[in-house]
Amino acid sequence: MTDKQNRVAILLSTFNGEPFLPAQLDSLLAQSHAGCDIWVRDDGSSDQSLAIVRRYASIHPNIHIQAGENLGFVASFYELLQNVGAGYDFYLFCDQDDVWLPGKVSRALALLEGKQGAALYCSRTQYVDRDLQPIGPSPDYDRRCIGWGNALVQNIATGCTMALNRAARERLLAQRPGFCLAHDWWAYLVVSAFGQVVFDSESHILYRQHGSNTIGMQKQGLAGQWARVQRFWRRLRQAGPGWIDQLSEFDRLHGPSLAHTQRRQLRMLIRSRSSWTTALRASTQRYYWRMSKVDTLILRVLLALRLY
Repeated sequence: MTDKQNRVAILLSTFNGEPFLPAQLDSLLAQSHAGCDIWVRDDGSSDQSLAIVRRYASIHPNIHIQAGENLGFVASFYELLQNVGAGYDFYLFCDQDDVWLPGKVSRALALLEGKQGAALYCSRTQYVDRDLQPIGPSPDYDRRCIGWGNALVQNIATGCTMALNRAARERLLAQRPGFCLAHDWWAYLVVSAFGQVVFDSESHILYRQHGSNTIGMQKQGLAGQWARVQRFWRRLRQAGPGWIDQLSEFDRLHGPSLAHTQRRQLRMLIRSRSSWTTALRASTQRYYWRMSKVDTLILRVLLALRLY
């Protein structure tokens, strides 16, 4: 199947995104891939977001609108993934405040084309400020480190860069989680367990950062390392029991389908919350890792001390 024949659903969840929506919609309409439908679910906006999308849809027949009550971003994206149906070859998640470069869709399809079974594409991003001025690129990752052992403890698959093939969509919808921290981390867990994850070191998206999100991103050297340590510590502590709750939900839904080794690794983390012995064992295992040695060391300390 050629690139032009592939049918693509871009899934955009909006919520009070009035200042940024026009730029994002313009960038979606400017994609070099011709077969894109844009599905928008408004998650109960109180500003002009829905009116903006309706104005665009009146001109562009490939924009489809679902207006709903406020469900939160995780449930809203799942509603989109479910409601657009199985008639597409690929499904791409989209945030309301970014800007896609023209080749973003084509690049994702090129790297997913021919993959058998469930496959997920994700990529680096170009951080920009509110006015789209460049801040710097997101980290690049060693492809050998992407997968199950990382997905258990870290999400490197940024949702706004993500593309799923049809098999990945079917896998995600077959057992919809009652709880997860984020739809993109859940997708990374599922596909890393049962399929293939493709990471692109090129960026094809301007990823807007607001307010405190930009703190630490421009720092280099020891200052940058310390800023990253602080962010990781804060994020894991904020996730708190939710991190293990997400793993427990994954075990409930997918545990019986996992390979024996995978399920043993998963359950060790789950049990570590209530057992000092298991937490100490988990902290020494090489099959849990984050994408930097510093972050992995912090993870081991937090596991050993059960600070999560």
